[in-house]
Amino acid sequence: MKNFSRFLLPLLFPIILSACSTMTLDSDVPKTPTSETGTHTKHGSFYNFVWSEPPVEKCERGKGFTRTRHHTNILYSLASIISLGFYVPQTVEWWCDGSSSDEDEEEYIPE
Repeated sequence: MKNFSRFLLPLLFPIILSACSTMTLDSDVPKTPTSETGTHTKHGSFYNFVWSEPPVEKCERGKGFTRTRHHTNILYSLASIISLGFYVPQTVEWWCDGSSSDEDEEEYIPE
């Protein structure tokens, strides 16, 4: 049993370290109290299957996102490992630009 725990602990350590992660993408526009926000959980896989995808959200009046944040946790990681990558959940939080804009300002549309 002692040898088994010596073998198992080094294998579990990287999984536990990588289990709780957050990736944040920020823009130059600061997040304000009037920013719209939302949270969705996406269920997919490492093999490009999408089991359930959240509805497409758009910021009103052509404003862009100020921040998006992607979360995983230990339960999401365990589900991914047990399913061999066929089921990978991930939570996404987003915030829209809440700053007031001039009505005369042209809407930016990327090409």
